[in-house]
Amino acid sequence: MFMLLLAVLCVLPESSTGDTRTQSLIALRFNNDVNSYISFNPDMSQMTQSFSICLWIKKLRFHRVNPCPFSYSGEILIGDNGYYNRLFGSSSLDGQLTSKFTTPQGSWYFYCSTWSLASRTFRIYHNGELIGTQTTPSGRTLEAGGPLVLGNYLPNFFWHRFGGEMYNLNMFSRELTASEVASLSENGLCTLIPESLEDYRKIKWEEILKLSRSGTVQDFDTGCELLQELSLNRTLEEVLDNTKIELEKTKIELEETKADLMNVWDIINSRLFGMRITDKQIKLIKELDDEEIETCLDS
Repeated sequence: MFMLLLAVLCVLPESSTGDTRTQSLIALRFNNDVNSYISFNPDMSQMTQSFSICLWIKKLRFHRVNPCPFSYSGEILIGDNGYYNRLFGSSSLDGQLTSKFTTPQGSWYFYCSTWSLASRTFRIYHNGELIGTQTTPSGRTLEAGGPLVLGNYLPNFFWHRFGGEMYNLNMFSRELTASEVASLSENGLCTLIPESLEDYRKIKWEEILKLSRSGTVQDFDTGCELLQELSLNRTLEEVLDNTKIELEKTKIELEETKADLMNVWDIINSRLFGMRITDKQIKLIKELDDEEIETCLDS
């Protein structure tokens, strides 16, 4: 019984403590002006030969000059309406994918782009579905050391200010597979990052939330904590139900084993009936294992 209860504890999701968990459930709302953005210089050295960028975006305004939630040093540019999907400054995909960004204004959608020097392929995903690719130059790697701007193309740049909402932006140090990208949005906005990807997560949302901000960039609660608690409760109920089933199976198996042992002991008693044996001999018989008993019965 103790081992079964221990197994239940082992399979339950770990509870989280501290500010990191709370912060990771917070989204950001950027005011619609040139002053509202976050600019910082992350360590990109581990992502020069492969990377993946994934985040949730809510477009709140329509503008013909294409708002940009993410821009890195002229190397990477992401537009919230699908117009910009640039890597290494290439504009070959400009305007080619806007028809694939079908999420209505005011609703969340999941964006991912992946790339590696080995594949030489820049892939763009919308809500977990691959919607576009671009071949990159042989030997070209991502330059490290530049500024990363969230909420605009450049600080105080008028034409590409974002003015929308963003959640759970993470940058990984390898090219995620299509199935991994899909898994990051399979449960909607509140999908958690799998533990299998944690070692590759180099730019983390919970760290972005700690950065200094320009203008009006506000925190707001996604409501994901409540949904995750409900999911945890459902998981607990499922585990307990499965444990009850396993306990019933174990009970049946124990009863069957007990019956088998009683049958074996009856056979031994019948073989020994009428024989004069000592208490020491009875003790030795009781200590016989299954194989020894079978050998004894066959003889």
